[in-house]
Amino acid sequence: KQWYQRRVRGKLQYSEEKIEMLLEVSVLAAEAVTSEEVEGILTERAPEHFLDPILGTLMTEPVLLPSSRVIVERSVIAKHLLSDPIDPFNRQPLSMKDVQPDTRLRDEIAAWKRTELAKIQETNEN
Repeated sequence: KQWYQRRVRGKLQYSEEKIEMLLEVSVLAAEAVTSEEVEGILTERAPEHFLDPILGTLMTEPVLLPSSRVIVERSVIAKHLLSDPIDPFNRQPLSMKDVQPDTRLRDEIAAWKRTELAKIQETNEN
């Protein structure tokens, strides 16, 4: 940030307000990249049953599909059902009102994620 601040103030003729806006945008962009990197690390480290079987992403709202008994991420199955109202694992009819939240798994994932985030933060501080 300091390098960027010196460079922008030293070379370009922008108002202080515009420079501050540019600095805020650069900080937000850096945080977004860091957030994406952390999500990637968490996904790589996650136990298989924490990952959505359709997209392979770390679940935050796992739900049980009642006819196939498969657990998936709520947002993933919701998008699927918009175009095809069937269970993708056994081709049985399915709607969002049929899916059942898996709160035990959700809590397990959240606890694991907190622990892993603390480990990542500790690594970055050293």
